[in-house]
Formats: sequence, structure tokens, C-alpha cells
Amino acid sequence: MKKLVLVALSASVLLATNGDNLIGLGAKSRAMGGVGIATFFGAENVLVNPAMIAKSKNTQMDFGATLFMPSVQANGTDSDADMSIMPEVFSSIKINENWAFGLGMFGAAGMGVDYRGTPTLMDARTNLMLMKFAPTLAYHTDGISAGFAPVIQYGSLDIAYNMHGMGGINQVGSGSSDHFGVGFALGFSYDVNNDFTIGLVYKSKISMSYKNTLSTASAPFVAMGIFPAVFADDLAQPAEYGLGLSYNFDNLNFSFDYKKVKWGSADGYKDFGWKDQNIYSLGVKYENDGTWYSLGYNHATNPITTYPGATPQGQSLNMFNYLMFPATSEDHFTTGAGTNLNKNISLDFSFVYSPSNTMTVNTTIGPLTVKHSESSAEITLRYDF
Repeated sequence: MKKLVLVALSASVLLATNGDNLIGLGAKSRAMGGVGIATFFGAENVLVNPAMIAKSKNTQMDFGATLFMPSVQANGTDSDADMSIMPEVFSSIKINENWAFGLGMFGAAGMGVDYRGTPTLMDARTNLMLMKFAPTLAYHTDGISAGFAPVIQYGSLDIAYNMHGMGGINQVGSGSSDHFGVGFALGFSYDVNNDFTIGLVYKSKISMSYKNTLSTASAPFVAMGIFPAVFADDLAQPAEYGLGLSYNFDNLNFSFDYKKVKWGSADGYKDFGWKDQNIYSLGVKYENDGTWYSLGYNHATNPITTYPGATPQGQSLNMFNYLMFPATSEDHFTTGAGTNLNKNISLDFSFVYSPSNTMTVNTTIGPLTVKHSESSAEITLRYDF
């Protein structure tokens, strides 16, 4: 399994993200701004809200791939981490009238930059990659659904930079480190009537530890008297909870999701000053005779704290956050379409665009202006049987 994970994520870069999380999982969700807590998409719902797969009418397999094309620039220099392909596989199996089983394996988060060859940016290179494996069991009766998914997460983290003699230090970094963690997702949904559904979801924190990464990266700043102690190597994926609403009107579906991501209490992220994040997703879909079209919008507050003062510690935290992990995307505009190719096979497509977001901060290497925009395209082949 580990080899498969490494192949799937070997080219990951900064993704179309809320923080470092994808705005949605699956082509239909991403085409509608990342909704899915109360909106039924089939096998794609495995982790967005595991309760929703209980509404499946048959067995379904989804095979998808997403092409990510981020553009990150620091002080006029482009990061070379500008393209990756991430696969995903979802399935749902209708056991009987009430029960369904699902399975998902997908890249769920990632971020990083590559400024090697640019000494003024410390030749910085970072790469965080996460993949999740989620078996799911869901139950549905009388308009009420509940689902549970234990989540196995694989992660890899690499941080490297060159101080070029600053403080008597040159190359820093001990290579990538990986780790497996375990958590869970719990979901509910309630059909108020045939057209209106309310959904709730909770995802637990997943503790992760990447040996000799954050501690090694922060050690030079301890030696220079900037940080009081090295950072722990823990970098947990935070807990989150959400509410979703979905309403059908003739051939139209209108959906809204709200999510709260608890970066501020997650190991590692809280040390870097990340704040809890509010995420709002809106989507509309038109579907008729096996063909659908959609538009969506996703807004997420910037979780990164900016330290405006001139203190050495604040400047160093600004450098780590904005130079090495600039997860600053706030607005995402989405669209997509899909159609049934025959009675068993369908094809879905989505496109996500996040316009440029520019931040200027004081850092250890001087004023830093970071520009960050993203686009991604996903295609999914679905088989029903």
C-alpha cells in the first residue's frame, strides 16, 4: 500500500485548497464549490459525509484524476512546484434496502513550494502530501441516514532551505519523513421532504508526526536566539465539523455547506499561529436526461496569522508561513458538467479557479510579497452495476 501511496502523491504541490485541504472530493462536489454534506453524489460522498452513501440505489465505482496548476510567486520569482496529477478511487455498494458500504482512496491535502536556485529565497523547498483511505458503513431509514468511516491517513513532509551563512549556517533539512495516522468521520442527514435535505458531519483530528522535519527546520532559529525551543515534529490534520443544506426544484439543485476547520488547536499548525477557518460553499446544478451542468463558489478565511511587528520571532514565523507554506487561497470559482455515456457508464468533469491573492509581510530575509493563484481540472469515469 505504501508504494501505491508514494506513486499517487509523488508530484503533489500546492493544491486548490482551504488551508491545505482540497475544497471538495470528486468532480461533482468540486464543480459545485465543494458542497456534499447534504447533497447526494453517490460514491463521492464517502468522506465528505459518509451518511449520504446510504441513499445509493446500486453499486458504483468512480475512477478520477485531477490536474493541479498552481501559481505561487515570491518577490517576483515563480515556484517550480507548478503542476501535479492526483488520482482518486471511490466505491459504494448497496447491501440491502437500509445498509450501504463504501470505500475511498484519494489524495486529500497538500502544499509546498520549490525555490531551489534562488538564494534570495533561501533555495526553499517544502512538500506536504496527504492521502486517505476510508472504508465506510451507512444506514438509512425513513429519511434519516447515519454513516461512519474510520480514516487511515498517510502523510509525507519535507522541509529544506539554505541560509547561505546567516548565523554561520548553510544547508538545513534532513530529507522527507512519512507517517500513518488514524481518525474517523461521522455523518448524519435528514430528508425534511422529497426536495429538502439537511446534513451534519464531524471529522476527528488525525495526529501525525514527521521525524526530524519541523525540529530540524526550526533549530537554526533557536541557535540564533529567535525561538526559545525547537518545534515538535507533530503536524496534525485538524478536526472539523460542518452543516449542509440541499434543495431540489424541478431540474435544479441548490446546495450550501458551512465548515469549521480547527487549525488553531491542531498540533504544529497552532505553533505557526494558524487560526480556525470558516468555509462557505455554494453550488447550483441543472440535470436533465442524464446530463448535468453546474456552477459553484467557495470562500474560506485565511487561516495564517500575519505578524506585523518587527520582532525577530514574528518575522521568522512569517517566513515559514508565507515563503514555505503559503496556503492563502480564499475565493474559488467552479464549474462542471457530466453525462451518461450509456446505461452503466458516465463521465464527469470539473474546473476550479482561484484568483490571485497577494500578501506582503516582513520576514527574516526582508520584505516578502507572495502572489498565489490556482486552477485545477478533474475528470471522473463512473460505472454503475
